[in-house]
Amino acid sequence: MTKKHFIVFTQTLNMRTLMLKAFLACLVIMLGILNTPAAADQERNALDRADLLYAEGSMESLKESVTRYKQIGQQHPDSYEAFWKAARSCRVITRMAVIGELDDLEQIGASFGKQGMELAQKAIALEPEKVEGHYYYAVNVGGYAKGASIWSILSEGLKNKAEKHLKKAYEIDREYNGFVLLMHMGLYYEVLPWYAGRDKDKALEHYREALLLMPEQSPYRSQLHVLAGKLMLVQGVEENRARQLLRKVAESDSRYFSSKALEILAEHG
Repeated sequence: MTKKHFIVFTQTLNMRTLMLKAFLACLVIMLGILNTPAAADQERNALDRADLLYAEGSMESLKESVTRYKQIGQQHPDSYEAFWKAARSCRVITRMAVIGELDDLEQIGASFGKQGMELAQKAIALEPEKVEGHYYYAVNVGGYAKGASIWSILSEGLKNKAEKHLKKAYEIDREYNGFVLLMHMGLYYEVLPWYAGRDKDKALEHYREALLLMPEQSPYRSQLHVLAGKLMLVQGVEENRARQLLRKVAESDSRYFSSKALEILAEHG
């Protein structure tokens, strides 16, 4: 082979190599395009199945929904919906444990509260300007607090994180979940220790705003009446209104909050 023939052969080989690389790149892109709908369908179907478990609403189905949502998150790490919904299930689990006055409340709070915060943080990392991640991070701090000491909450910096995410959620969409954010902001300022920033006046401001805006049919309305009614009596303001709120809950079919309302009414005469 002459030098001239070798050069021509080399150029031809290089050209064929470039053409092959271009073909393979196009093939990868086409396969990706073809597979995307299938992957999206699989994710949607998996989310729908997890949603059904969440909607069932039992402690067992909620725990299973957390497992399912987390599995979806592992398979689809960009699934904002999977992460915030997993955090939501964790929050409902701890709330049910409180309302049901379960013996293992502390264990449930510590476990699912912590999981809920971690899952919500992943949602926030994916979509920092959406409300769900911030909201469920903050309320899962409350769930975690059922199984952790106030010293743990403060030492882990969770007080400031809860406040930050509550405020961010409020900034994004204060109407989220029927204005329940307002109640949680009030609760945040009420339950803090005095040395960590407790502010009952600010708490009452948020409760009043929630009473004005939260729909009457909200599942959180009974809790709001108990929180606001008790704080009004403790603060010695709007006492007649406070008793009206508490009596309404006392006559409701919410066993947990009804008993709380009766206890407060008996304590304050």
